[in-house]
Amino acid sequence: MFENPTQLAAPLVATTGLLLTLWALKQPRTRTLLGPAADGWEYARRLVLPLLNRLAGRHLEGRHYASYELTEQEIVGVIDAPVEEVEQILWDAGAVRQPLAALKTLPDGRVERGSWAFRDSLLASKQTHVVLFAGDALGETLVAAHREASPINPLTALDHYRGVGLDVDAGERDLRRRLDEGVWAKE
Repeated sequence: MFENPTQLAAPLVATTGLLLTLWALKQPRTRTLLGPAADGWEYARRLVLPLLNRLAGRHLEGRHYASYELTEQEIVGVIDAPVEEVEQILWDAGAVRQPLAALKTLPDGRVERGSWAFRDSLLASKQTHVVLFAGDALGETLVAAHREASPINPLTALDHYRGVGLDVDAGERDLRRRLDEGVWAKE
């Protein structure tokens, strides 16, 4: 019935993520669970996801990724503010933390500092995934984005994990549409 364990695991993980997100959104401390103050997700992801990636590499055939390197094309630009301030900008624009995302690195070895998502609704089939990195200069944040299938929608989770329909250009367009043009550093 299932060619690969991911076919079963993806919708189960998505359903769990969806239920946890619903619960978190109903809590009076949503900001602490999904907002700028929820740094614990980032620490946990940096610790656990590389281990899961190695484990998946040993036991799953085909594409798997709990950790991978972004392409240069996914870099949208630089915001002249530290990561913590950029997270507040994203939160104010309607994004939430994205704990179900693979851990991203840049070709130069930098590891992401934040993973955020814009969805038009909780069960949206697509999301714009925004990934934050420390910038080249102190106090700058390098911002990357792509449009992709949502990992918390059980019907699209498998596409998300396989990277089906990932669209870098659409991610940049959507992110720039959602953020005030004045936040971007002049290039």
